[in-house]
This record gives sequence, C-alpha cells and structure tokens, in this order.
Amino acid sequence: MALSKSFQSGQVPLLCQMCEESNEIKWKCLLCDFLLCTKCQKLHKKIKPTDQHIIIDIKDIASHQQETKDKLDFSNIQCGIHTGQNCCLFCQACEVVVCPLCITKIHEKHKMVELAQGYDLTIKTVKTFNSDIDQKLVQNGKVLSEIGIFKSLEDSKYELEKQKILTREKDLKDEVEKHTNKLLKELDQRKKILMTIVNDAENRSEKIEKDLDFRKKNLDEALISNIAIKVFCIYSEEKTSRQQIIDPVNTIFQKMPKFVPGKQVIKDFFLGELTEKKPDDEQVEFKFKVMKQLKTKLSCVNSIVCCDDTAMWISHQHSHKLYK
Repeated sequence: MALSKSFQSGQVPLLCQMCEESNEIKWKCLLCDFLLCTKCQKLHKKIKPTDQHIIIDIKDIASHQQETKDKLDFSNIQCGIHTGQNCCLFCQACEVVVCPLCITKIHEKHKMVELAQGYDLTIKTVKTFNSDIDQKLVQNGKVLSEIGIFKSLEDSKYELEKQKILTREKDLKDEVEKHTNKLLKELDQRKKILMTIVNDAENRSEKIEKDLDFRKKNLDEALISNIAIKVFCIYSEEKTSRQQIIDPVNTIFQKMPKFVPGKQVIKDFFLGELTEKKPDDEQVEFKFKVMKQLKTKLSCVNSIVCCDDTAMWISHQHSHKLYK
C-alpha cells in the first residue's frame, strides 16, 4: 500500500523498468523484480522466457509480501550434517544454513546473518539461476528449431535422391529392354531368312525324290514286264533323263547366331553411387540489401518482437529489459 500511495501523492514518478517511457506503473513481475506498465505487462507474458513469470497488481504487493513472510518458518530447519540440530544462522561465506555445531566446528570465523536475511540473499541467487535457465531455454529452443529445420530439409533431400535412383533404374531398364527388343528382332529376321533358304532346299529335295521315285517305278515295271519294246522305251527315257543336269541341293546352311551374354558386370558406377557432399557444395550465396537503418544503444540484439501497432521491441540475451 505504501508503494501505491507514493504514486498517488504526486512524488517523482517511476518509469516502467522495461520500456523506460511510461510512468503508469500498475504491475510487478515477482521473478524479474520489475515494475511494469500495462503494455509491457502484456508483452512480458508473450515472450517465451518470461511467459511463466508471476505478475501481480502493484496494489497487492504489500499484501503479497506480508503473506509470503507469514508463510515463512525458520524455526524448524533441520541441519543436514548434525542430526537433531536446527539451523539458526546463514553463513554468507559458504551460502548455507548452519546449526550451532556447524558454527563451532566448521564456520567459526565466517560471517553469519539471520536466516531471514540469508533467505533474501538466497532468493536473489535463485532468481538469477532462474533467469539463466530462461536464457538456456531460449538457446535450446533455437537448437531444437534448427534440428527440426535440418530434419525437414534432409527428409526432402532423401525423397529427391530416392526419386533420382528410381528414375535411373527405370532409364537403365528401358535401355536394357530396348536393346533386348533389338536383339530379338534381329534374331527373328535371321531365322526368317534361314528358314526360307532351308524350306526351298527341302522343297527341291522333295521334288527330286518324287521324280526319282517315278523313274524307279517305271524301270521296275519294265524289268518285270519281259516286253522288249517297253524295255527299249524306258531305256531311252531314262537315258534322256540322265542327260539332264540337276544342281545338287545345298545342305550347308548359315546357322543361327549364338547369344553371348555381355561380360560387363553392373556395378555401382553403372547405376550410380551415393557420394558425400562437401560443406562448400551446399553453401548458398545470399545478397542482402539494407532497406532501413535503426540505431540502438545495445551492443548486440538477440530478440525482436513486432507489435500490431508497428512498434518494435528489442532485447539483449544478458539483459532482462526490453527496448522500444
């Protein structure tokens, strides 16, 4: 209540400890120990490292502090070293609570403070630890984001390379099929030509055989007839037939070609192979163009938050403050 009265009494107004512009202080972050205006209070809840912080109305600060103090009980803090002993002081040098035996045996010359004061000192340290963890969470979140992007890119690359392999396989199959069809067509043509020649020879042989059978039949009939005129006639016919020149049938043919499988073994280099890309191969050159320049007192900007009213808030990773 004392804090809220100081604002109402017209004393020197405090500025918001985030934007350092507004003097309409209405909130306080208990973890950051910052006094905030309403706008920064809303912004404080949107930023991931601080979205879980406890923020209360400044009117409730006194009651909250009193409530917190009322809940604290320093009378029954047992010593972790000496059984049956309760801690009574806080050693600033070792930053631990100590019992009477601890003081006499270990912390005799160390500076001691009341447990309540030691609690306040410890709370500040714990808040620092909490802030450090918030920063590490932000950093780890960036790492997880990078890993997610990397996985997504590699999944896309996997599908692309897989498709290339399958396409190459199809191309090779098409080439093999094309060459196979060519060989089969050539083999069919060779067979057709060969069979034409062989069939012609076979037809001639059958015709010759038929003629010989006919002549032999006439000779046999003349021999068994015992008729002189018939014998003289068949002799004359056979003599005339023998004078006719009949080309012998050629039985030497060009044989079918033999298929000899290729000796080329299909190795990795024939289909293709997987190679590791060098880091330089994946580098992409970007050209940046400065559209607008803004000046800030910060040596480095790690976070940028854009608001609906076109305002922009920036912060440094080692600072708990936001700058507009």
